[in-house]
Amino acid sequence: MSARAVVLTGRGVVSPLGVGAGQYWEGLRAGRAAVGPMARLASLGLPASRGAEIAPDLLAPHLGRLPRKQQKLYNRATLLAMLAGALAMEEAGLGPGAGDPERLGVVLGVNVLSWDLASMAQYLAAAESPEAAGRLDMASANAFCMHQINPLDYSLKTLPNLAAGHLAIAHEARGACRALLEGPVGGARAIGQAAHMIAEGALDVALCGGTDAPLEGLIFASYWGSGLLASDAGDQAGFVAGEGSGLLVLEAAERARERGAAIHGEILGSAAAAGDGQLTPAADPEALGRRLARVIEEVLAEAGGMPDLIALHADGAPAHDDAEERALAAVFGPDAGGPRRLRFKRAHGDLGAASSPVELLGCSLAIEYGMLPAGVANGDGGGPGSPERALILSLGFFGECAAVMLGKPSRPAEGERAG
Repeated sequence: MSARAVVLTGRGVVSPLGVGAGQYWEGLRAGRAAVGPMARLASLGLPASRGAEIAPDLLAPHLGRLPRKQQKLYNRATLLAMLAGALAMEEAGLGPGAGDPERLGVVLGVNVLSWDLASMAQYLAAAESPEAAGRLDMASANAFCMHQINPLDYSLKTLPNLAAGHLAIAHEARGACRALLEGPVGGARAIGQAAHMIAEGALDVALCGGTDAPLEGLIFASYWGSGLLASDAGDQAGFVAGEGSGLLVLEAAERARERGAAIHGEILGSAAAAGDGQLTPAADPEALGRRLARVIEEVLAEAGGMPDLIALHADGAPAHDDAEERALAAVFGPDAGGPRRLRFKRAHGDLGAASSPVELLGCSLAIEYGMLPAGVANGDGGGPGSPERALILSLGFFGECAAVMLGKPSRPAEGERAG
C-alpha cells in the first residue's frame, strides 16, 4: 500500500508579532519587528538584554479559549501551546477527538522547562553547606524542599512532557502522544514524525509542532553562559531569543477532502540527522554543512522536486550561518540564484522549538497569498511572488539538523472528492 498524502488543515500561531495566523501574517506583511530591549532581561545583569516577547495585550483576547482554573497550572511554554492548539483545531473545524479519539495524536517539540529563577536562587542559597561555601548540603536542601516547595506546583511546571499531555487531554487525543526534547530542532522533528505516522496509517489526524519560552530567566541565563546568545554590544555573536508556539493540524488528505476541510498545504517530505555533540560556538561549519546538505537532499528526494522558497534557520550564530550557506551551495549551486530565502528570526527572534513550526506556517501563508513578506525576504522588502514549495531548515545546539518541505496541496486523485 502506498503512503497516504498528508495535508495541513489547521494553523495555530502564538508569536511576538501576533496571535493567530491572520495577525501573524499582517505583522510579516507590514515588515514589523518585535525584537527590542526588555527590562526583565536587563534586570538579570547580563550583557544580553534584547528579546521578542508576546505582549500581554496580544494574549489577553484569546485566554478565554482555555479553562480559567487550568491556566494557573501551566508554565509559560504550556500556556502558549494550549492557545496555539486551540487556534489550530478551530481553523481545522475539528472538535474534541476529531471524530475518532484513538486516531488523533499529539507530537510536540518542547525545550527543557524552567523553574522560576528567583525560586532556584532561594533554593541554592538555602542548600549551601554552612561549613563549605559553594558545596551542596543535602540535609539543608531536603529540609528546604520539604517545607518551602509545593511538589505539585513544581512538578506541573517543570516536567516537559506535560505540555503534550495537556494538549492531548484538552482535545481528547488518545492516539500517540509524544514530547520531543530536542531543542531548536524539536518542532521540525515533531512535524516530520506526525506526518510519517499519518502517511503510514498509524494516525488519521495529528496536532503537532513546537512550543518554547527561552525568555524565562533560568533558561536565558543558561543560554548566555553557554555562549549562544548575541550580546547587546555586538562583541558576541549568537541568536536573539523570542517565545512562542506553532501548532499544526495535519490530516490524511483523503479524510480532509471527504469532510470538506480547507487545505492550506501538503507535507511533501522531512528528514533529520543527529549531531556530533559539539556546542554551537565550537561547531565545525564544514562538517555541519555536509550534514545539513544530506538532510536537504533526502527531503528533496522524498518530495520529488525542488523548492522555490527556503526558510533559513539564520539564527546569527556564525557556525550555523556558515554551515547553511555551505549546504545550500552544495545542493543548489554556488550562484546567487535559485530559491528565494526568508529569514523569519529578523521579525520575531529565535523561538526555539517553536521556530520551525511558526516559520512553516509563515511559508504556508506566503504560498496562500502569493506574496513574500517584507522584512524577512532577503531584506529586499518582499512583494508579489508565486511560491509553491517551501523548504524549512532547522539547526540544533549540538550539530543536529532537520528540514521539512511544504507545498501546495496536490489535486485529488481520481475518485476523491475535492474539498
